[in-house]
Amino acid sequence: MKPSAVRARFAPSPTGYLHVGGVRTALFNWLFARHNGGVFVLRVEDTDVARSKPEYAAAILSGLRWLGLDWDEGPQRGGPHAPYFQSQRLHIYREAARALEAAGCAYECFCPSDAFAGETACDCASLSPRDKGNRLRSGAAPALKFRVDTRRDVAVEDVIRGTVVFPAGSIHDFVLCKSGGDPLYNFAAVVDDNAMAISHVIRGDEHLANTPRQLLVYEALGLPPPIFAHIPIILSEQRRKLSKRDGATFLDEYEKLGYLPEALLNFLGLLGWSPGGDRELLTVAEMIAEFRLADVVKHPAIFDVRKLGWMNKEYLKAAPLAEIAARVEKLLPEDVRRRYGAGRIAAVTGLLRPRVQNLAEIVSQGWYFFTDKPVTPIPEAIAKYCAGPEPLQRLRELREQLARLKTFSEESVETEIRSLAERAGTKAAAYIHPLRVALTGQAVSPGIFEVCAILGREQVLERIDALIGALSGALRATVRMVP
Repeated sequence: MKPSAVRARFAPSPTGYLHVGGVRTALFNWLFARHNGGVFVLRVEDTDVARSKPEYAAAILSGLRWLGLDWDEGPQRGGPHAPYFQSQRLHIYREAARALEAAGCAYECFCPSDAFAGETACDCASLSPRDKGNRLRSGAAPALKFRVDTRRDVAVEDVIRGTVVFPAGSIHDFVLCKSGGDPLYNFAAVVDDNAMAISHVIRGDEHLANTPRQLLVYEALGLPPPIFAHIPIILSEQRRKLSKRDGATFLDEYEKLGYLPEALLNFLGLLGWSPGGDRELLTVAEMIAEFRLADVVKHPAIFDVRKLGWMNKEYLKAAPLAEIAARVEKLLPEDVRRRYGAGRIAAVTGLLRPRVQNLAEIVSQGWYFFTDKPVTPIPEAIAKYCAGPEPLQRLRELREQLARLKTFSEESVETEIRSLAERAGTKAAAYIHPLRVALTGQAVSPGIFEVCAILGREQVLERIDALIGALSGALRATVRMVP
C-alpha cells in the first residue's frame, strides 16, 4: 500500500467512556486528514488487559459514528469499517522488542512491577549472563527495559509548541514490555505509528512528556519519527481539569442529553483553534476547508457549557423539524413512542424547540404531553391562579364551552376563550391561567391554545375535570373549617 502524504490517527484506550477531550483530539486529527486529502486511521489501544473492556470499545466506535468521524481503513480481516486493535498485533511488538534487545538498546529487568513504574534506577542492565540465567531458572519473568543515555538532551520539534528540550538526566530507563511480553504505551505507539505510516501525531498536551521517550525508540529502531503536534488541554470555566463536577464530560452523556452532533463538533472544533474573523457557527465542511495546525493555540481551552448550549440552540432552530422530532423520539421510552406516535412528538417538538437548548429539555419540559395520568399542579401555580371560588367557576364555564366546540383546534379554542371572556366582561387571562394549571400543572407554559390543540379535546376535558374536582374539594374543606 502506498502511503498518503498525510496520515493521521486517533488512538483511544477502551478503559473508560470517550471523554470530550478525546473527542476533540479525534476531531482535530480527522479535520487535518480531510483538509489535506489524507487518511484518518482509528487504532484502539487495548493492551491494558486489566482495564480494557469491550463495552468501552463499542461505545467509542458508536460515539465516533454518531459524530460522523469516519475512519478510512482497518485490518485486512476486519475491513475498512473495523479499526485496528493493538491486542491483535502483539506479534509485531514482540518482534520489534527482540530487535531492540539484540541491538543492545534494551535489556531484561527482573525488578517487581511496582519498582519500575516510576522509572527508578536498577542494576538489571549490568547483570551477568550467569545471574540472568539463575533468575530465569528460578521462574522469574523479566520485563523489557529501554536503555537511555542520560548524558544527552532530547529535543522535541512540535508544530504547536516549537522546540521543547528535555535536558540530560531528566529521562531514565523505561519499560517497553511487561513481564508477560505485552507492550506498554510508549513502545506500542511507536511500532504502530511506523507500521501504519502515520505522518502526523496530533494529540493532547498531556502526552508531550511521552514524546522524548518515543523519539528514543524511533532512533533505536532506525525509523524516521512522525511530525508531532500537541494540542492544548481543556479546562473548566474555573480553570481546573474538566471533571464530573463541571457537568457532563463524556460523549455518551451529551448524546443522551440531546445535543446535536453537528453542534458538538462545531463547539469542540473551536476549543484551541479558530479560523479567524470571529466566526463561531461553522459547518463541518467549513471546518475541513479552514483547519490548519498552524492556527492551533498553545494556551488551554475553556469548556464553556453556556456557549455550547447557545450553539446547540442555534443548530436546533436551523434544523428541519422532522429531523429534530426524530431525534426527540429516540429519547422517549418505547411505550411512550407507541402510545402517542410521531405526530404528537413532532407537534411537541415544534412547540418547545424555541424554548430549549437541547433535546432532553423537550422531553423534560413537555412531560405533560406524554402521560395519561392526572396532572398534579405545583403549589405555587395553585396559589397564584387557582385560589378562591372565582377560578373554579371560570374552569366550569370553560369546560362547558370547550365540550361544545364542533372542531377542536388552536384557532377554535382561542376564539372560544376570548369570546367567553368578552361575554363575562373580563380579560382572557382569567380563563387562560387556570386552564394552564389544569393542563400542565405549571404557572408558566408554551401558548395554551397550542397546548390544547396538541392534547386534544378528550385529554383537555379530563384534566379540567380533575382540577375542578380538586379545587371543589379544597373549597368545601375550607368552608367546613370556618367557625
